[in-house]
Amino acid sequence: MRRSHIATILLTCFFSLTARSPSFVFAQQPPQASEKERGVELYRKGDFNEAVKALREALKKQASDSDAWYYLGLSLHRAGKVEDARKAFEKTVSLRRDFAPGYAAMAYMQLLVNDNKRAIENAEKALALDPKNLDSLYIAGTARLREGAGAEALARAEEALKVKPDHPQALILKTQALLNMFAKWPAKAGAKTDQREDDKPSDDAAGEAKRRSHYSLLKSASESLEAYLKLGAENSDQDSLDSLREQLEELRFYARRADDAGSNDSEAPMTAALRPTILYRERAHYTDAALDARVRGTIILMVVFADDGVLKHILVIQGLSHGLTEEAVKAARKIRFTPAMRDGKPISVFGRLEFTFN
Repeated sequence: MRRSHIATILLTCFFSLTARSPSFVFAQQPPQASEKERGVELYRKGDFNEAVKALREALKKQASDSDAWYYLGLSLHRAGKVEDARKAFEKTVSLRRDFAPGYAAMAYMQLLVNDNKRAIENAEKALALDPKNLDSLYIAGTARLREGAGAEALARAEEALKVKPDHPQALILKTQALLNMFAKWPAKAGAKTDQREDDKPSDDAAGEAKRRSHYSLLKSASESLEAYLKLGAENSDQDSLDSLREQLEELRFYARRADDAGSNDSEAPMTAALRPTILYRERAHYTDAALDARVRGTIILMVVFADDGVLKHILVIQGLSHGLTEEAVKAARKIRFTPAMRDGKPISVFGRLEFTFN
C-alpha cells in the first residue's frame, strides 16, 4: 500500500501557484521590453529553458529590471537550477526592496535546501510588506514546522485560511502542524522514546479530558485534510492523492479516540506490561536526495501492533522530506513481532515507532 508524505505536496505547491497567478504587476516598462515580455510568456507556457534565454537577453539591455530578474529566478528554478535561481532572486530584492514576492521566492529557495532559519527571515520580510501574502504565510509556516514549532506553523496556516478559506497549501500545512502538536504531547508527558508508550489511561476526569483533547488534534487534522482533498488537489499527482486518502483513513481511525473512552478491549495503549516482542527490525534507508539537502530529524509513526502479528494503521504524525518518510514506512512494514499478551491471549496495542536520520 503506497503512502507518500504530505511534505511532498508542501514542497511542490508554491511555484505552480505563482506560475498561474502572479501576485504583482510589472514595476517598470523599459523601452526595450520585447525580450522580457517574450520570456515571461515562455515561462507561463512552461518552456522554462527558452524563458531563461529570453530573460537573460533582456537583462543584457536593462540590467536593473527587477521584474526580469524575478521571472529569470522563477524560470531557473523550474529548469532545475536552484542556486542560479537563488542568485536571481537576491538581485531582485537588491533592486526592489519593497517587493514581497521577491522575498517570498528567496525564502522558498532556502526552504528547498533546508535553511529554515533564513527561510523564516525572508518570509517575515515579505509579510512585513504584505501581511496577507499567502505564499509568505505558507513558507513561514512550513519553515517553522520543520523547526518543530507546530503551534506557530498552525497560527500561520490559520492566518492564510482567514485570507482564503479554501487555500490548499494552508490546509495541508494545518494538517501537518496539528500532527506535529499531537506528536509532541506524549513527549511532554514523559513518555519514552522509540516504541513509546501511548498516553496512559487515567481514571480521573482531568486525565480523560486531557486524552480527549489530545486526540481531538487528530480529528481537526482529518477535517483539514478532507477539505484539501475535496478541492480536487489539482497540483497533486494520482499517487500523492491515493497516499493522502490512505492518510485520511488512518487519521479518522485514531481520531475516533477523541469521542470515546478508548476502552475497546481489542485495542489498548502500549504499557510496560502490554508490549509486543520485536523479532526483526531494520534501519530505514537514507535517500541520496536527503543527503544532498542535509535533511535530518526524526520520523514518528503511530501504529497498531495487531494481535495477529501484523503491523496495521500506520499514521505519519511527524515526517521528513526528500523521500525519508516513505523509507521509514517501508522499514516499519518489515517489522516482525510477537503480539502483546493479556490473560494469556494476544492483544492489539497502540504504539509508536521512531526513525532518526542524522
